[in-house]
Amino acid sequence: LSRPKRIQSSGINAEYGTNLRNMSKIGKALGKTKVLYPRDASKPLKFRVTIPTRQAFPGPPLGSNLGSKGINAAKFCKEFNERTKHFKMGYPIGIDLFLYEDRSYKFDLLFPHSSHMIKLAAGINKGGGFHGYEWVGAINMKQVYHIAKCKRDGDERLKHVPLDVMCRNIIDQAERMCVAVVKH
Repeated sequence: LSRPKRIQSSGINAEYGTNLRNMSKIGKALGKTKVLYPRDASKPLKFRVTIPTRQAFPGPPLGSNLGSKGINAAKFCKEFNERTKHFKMGYPIGIDLFLYEDRSYKFDLLFPHSSHMIKLAAGINKGGGFHGYEWVGAINMKQVYHIAKCKRDGDERLKHVPLDVMCRNIIDQAERMCVAVVKH
């Protein structure tokens, strides 16, 4: 059996050779490679990443991931920490990261996750394991309203969502985390 030849032309990986299923380890490894198609260069690549506020640093794992995409990790971390300085330290916050062809980038901050805010309001470190059987904490409706209002006002994507729908979503998430929601 001859080895398959791998060529790369115009950004597309192509494989030629015999049946890869009947070959040894090399064939199995090559059989798992994905074919990459050229993407539309006019649109930026979009990634969603969760980073703790004011704690981004250019070391692994964030620095190596950004470096592989061609982004200066130190500059990104400095800019991220500067933009999140008004948050409490350590909030897990999501960002939408857009990468352009010229290795420039921009990122949009999302609001901290609802689960983190529910844990803070209930005074617990993590949610329960058995939904509906054990309750690890409790929050009241005023806290639910406050979380929903902060989330809607802080996240541009949620401006159109009515507040009662946001409150219902917060209540559902709290119950899935085994946090009871009480009236008072």
